[in-house]
Amino acid sequence: MFQACTLWIGNYISYFPLVIFISLFLGGFNLPISEDLIVISTALLCKQEAASIPSFCLALYTGAILSDYLVYFWGWLLGHRCIRIKFFSKLINKERVQRISDQLERHGFLTFLFGRFIPFGIRNIITMTSGFVGFPFYKFAAFDAIAAICNISALFWLVYFLGKRGGLVMKIIGIIALLIFIGVCIYIMGAKKILMTPRNKNSGTL
Repeated sequence: MFQACTLWIGNYISYFPLVIFISLFLGGFNLPISEDLIVISTALLCKQEAASIPSFCLALYTGAILSDYLVYFWGWLLGHRCIRIKFFSKLINKERVQRISDQLERHGFLTFLFGRFIPFGIRNIITMTSGFVGFPFYKFAAFDAIAAICNISALFWLVYFLGKRGGLVMKIIGIIALLIFIGVCIYIMGAKKILMTPRNKNSGTL
């Protein structure tokens, strides 16, 4: 059975980049498709079948990037109330939108690069939020493309050279990045509370 599957994959290996591209692109419709799992599977497939790495990597890059652009578009529709979801309307008001927009303008590229390595759907949240708050698309397109290439390349080559251990290394990096992200968020929120707290004035006069 295993040999039959291997033979079938070998015969149709040239079609797999298209399958990879379509799978990643469908993720832009918020379907439960794991980008990391597709990258890991692609790296293992290229290693075992000696497939054309450039064509597979091109499918990964274009599929992931276009998928992110699509998620940004859904966020933009939500922000312009073309799609109405009560949860978002109650959660985010104008003040919060402006605050998030200011943070993206200040830490834009690092946010996308760092967030790209964090698991558990953080990258989709950042992407949709960018569209929701109206972060300029040309900046998002450039930042996200660079971040996607860095993330996919790192995971692909780690798995290609180290096998499944490479995927484990990437998961550890992602968990560390998540902890750092949470720590930074807590620090920023704490600093803002201190700045917003009114100072006590002396009631008495000398």
